[in-house]
Amino acid sequence: MALLVGLLAHEFGFHPAIGAYMAGLILKDEYFRREDEKGSYADTKRIIDNVAFTWIGPVFFVELGTKLLFDWQILVSVIPHIAVMVISIFTAQVLSAALAARFTGGMDWPGSILIGFGMLGRAELAFVVIDIAYVQNSILTTQAFYTLMVTAFFLNILVPVTITLWKPYYSAAASSDPASPFEKP
Repeated sequence: MALLVGLLAHEFGFHPAIGAYMAGLILKDEYFRREDEKGSYADTKRIIDNVAFTWIGPVFFVELGTKLLFDWQILVSVIPHIAVMVISIFTAQVLSAALAARFTGGMDWPGSILIGFGMLGRAELAFVVIDIAYVQNSILTTQAFYTLMVTAFFLNILVPVTITLWKPYYSAAASSDPASPFEKP
């Protein structure tokens, strides 16, 4: 399904990854679980993961990387913009995901914040959109391109860093007493 929707997206002038992403939004693991085949979901996941992580993903990122030419003067000139973007997006993404996990998912605060940190690393589609806007259509300026690419890069790096730093707070709250301020609503 992802391949077909990706090809359809390409036919309409979009990047195939956008179509595959849209297909991924509607696919659920329940679609692959049948009573007569207990291993169909696991087998399908293994095959898709192997193709995505050993062939399609690396080829896409290597191909995208071949288009990058670093101009240190431009990179240094956009550092203030990068800092503002990283701080702003970090705050907005963590808060929105944490609040959604807390108030729609009923999670406790430490778990909600952990979900917020985990949602930072969603730059794959950002790289695709930046590729379309800068490389294919020349919509972005070089400064905007550098700002967005480095911002997406730092947000991806912040995922394991923030989760590792937050883990002691999450573990402490999970093992605390029932009267803890971190209890579920």
